[in-house]
Amino acid sequence: MKKPFLYIILTLIVTASCAQKEPAVYMLRPHEELPNEIASDKSFTKIFLAGTIDMGNSRDWQMDLHDRFSKMDGRYILFNPRQEHWDASRPGEMDYQVRWELDHLEEADMIIMYILGTSKSPISLLEMGLHAKSDKMHVICEEDFYRYDNVRITCEYYGVPLYNDLESFLKSFGS
Repeated sequence: MKKPFLYIILTLIVTASCAQKEPAVYMLRPHEELPNEIASDKSFTKIFLAGTIDMGNSRDWQMDLHDRFSKMDGRYILFNPRQEHWDASRPGEMDYQVRWELDHLEEADMIIMYILGTSKSPISLLEMGLHAKSDKMHVICEEDFYRYDNVRITCEYYGVPLYNDLESFLKSFGS
């Protein structure tokens, strides 16, 4: 028996709406793994959270961003290099950490770099130099950062969006 046209259309609409993915945010840190179904799901935007960590002594702005992204529409995997229990004395740990960061910077669809004004952030400056031409970098740099003008000029030169605070970035992102 042939199905009526309206039945077919309604079935397609219901099927399509059920197939849509729910918004989700996952945070991935060094020494952690995502479940395979999440890691292989291409519907997620992968974002590397580069910027000030200061050996764990700075404000945990990465968790602030996680909380903000959790309230947005979309599906995100946040690559967070901040380890809760960093131990540089572990054999091979420095190599692991640096390679983890380099791999995930490359894998990311977007890099959000947040440089706090009170920091030195030498690794952040290195990463900014490596990825300034990538078209995936967004830099938040507080104006009291001791190398703010270097960051500002480099961002301007390479066309990297620069924001003076997290709220300005989030407004531009659609939060």
